Amino acid sequence: MKTQIKLHLSLAAGLAAFTSSLFAQLSIPSDGSDGALNITGNTVIDLSQAVTGNWTNNNSASAGQGIYDPSKWAVVFKYSSVNIQAGALVTFANHLTHAPVVWLISGDVTINGEVNLDGHNAGLNYTDAAEPGPGGFRGGTVGMSGFGPGGGYGGYPPHGYFSSLPYAYGNQQNVPLIGGSGDNYNGSDGGAGAILIAASGTININGSVHANSSSYYINSDYGQYYGSSGGAIRLISGQLTGIGSIAVSGADAGRFRLEATNAPGINLSLPGGVNPLTILASPFPLTLWPATNAPIVKVTTILNANANVTAPVDPKASLGAGQDDLAIATTDPVTIGLQTSNFPTNGTVNVYIKSLSAGQTVLTANCISGDSNSANWQLVTTLPVNHTVIQARAVFP
Repeated sequence: MKTQIKLHLSLAAGLAAFTSSLFAQLSIPSDGSDGALNITGNTVIDLSQAVTGNWTNNNSASAGQGIYDPSKWAVVFKYSSVNIQAGALVTFANHLTHAPVVWLISGDVTINGEVNLDGHNAGLNYTDAAEPGPGGFRGGTVGMSGFGPGGGYGGYPPHGYFSSLPYAYGNQQNVPLIGGSGDNYNGSDGGAGAILIAASGTININGSVHANSSSYYINSDYGQYYGSSGGAIRLISGQLTGIGSIAVSGADAGRFRLEATNAPGINLSLPGGVNPLTILASPFPLTLWPATNAPIVKVTTILNANANVTAPVDPKASLGAGQDDLAIATTDPVTIGLQTSNFPTNGTVNVYIKSLSAGQTVLTANCISGDSNSANWQLVTTLPVNHTVIQARAVFP
């Protein structure tokens, strides 16, 4: 399945008589402290160089490197303007947390070249998992016959194949900003990344912006899609123009959201259709981040009679020797503790356990105390004896 949109973003003829005063002024919270981004040739933006701090901080001392805000799980760049020339390719090296990319621009954006947030294929060995685009999630390993960290967020069923109508996880607002899930059926596909580009002025795209799966294919005999997921692209601007393209291809459909003051007049051509449908919306009220009272679930502890470890506030899931977030020397059953905030206690909290050397296990935690404001959950299980990713997902109803 190809999920792609071709943009023909000039105003419709019927709107030509409208004056610019009818378009409300859009103000993006960017102090321009990362400077102007001018790309004239192939460029890799290394997200690992971002300074850790609050995204609102002035970044003049580290201009161009961005700010990684753990509370938002995003690498934020505050540019004065963006200009990517024709023929120039922009790619990204991941932050340790695989956080998505946010560009906040006080002026205009011109993309005549290419911005690439695609997922990657795994290395041809037993231990290297398929790397995602920024904001996406790893796939499996090649040498483990498809077993590995698994489908990541949104991968369903857990073996990386999908029905004849792939669904899109996340939400239509792209808040929070989340990329694509990896694939553990073939063990070679990293999920696509995610980017938010928000400009007070005009976003003009005559080139391309894409967050595609590293690879996927369709089994025509069974009507199934195999591979990793497309990512997420959200554009917010005072005006949105151009004749370029945006793509979020994958076995599982990615997410578009286009917000502009001229959204009612944007003329879109959708070759082959788009699933899910692209969302065209007004940028008002401006919403960049989840609300402070948004539901949250997180792993807090892993313990038994011989071990008691606390999960870090900002886990990295590096999966490298000596780089694990937690280390437990036991093969006995352990209790995984979780905490929810702003979530009903009669909801469901699922825990996904994904090892480099075994398949994925999905378990359901039980609420042991608390209320919808804050509650504690737990489950008892035996963990694999290798690098393992533990993810939690809360669902209601």
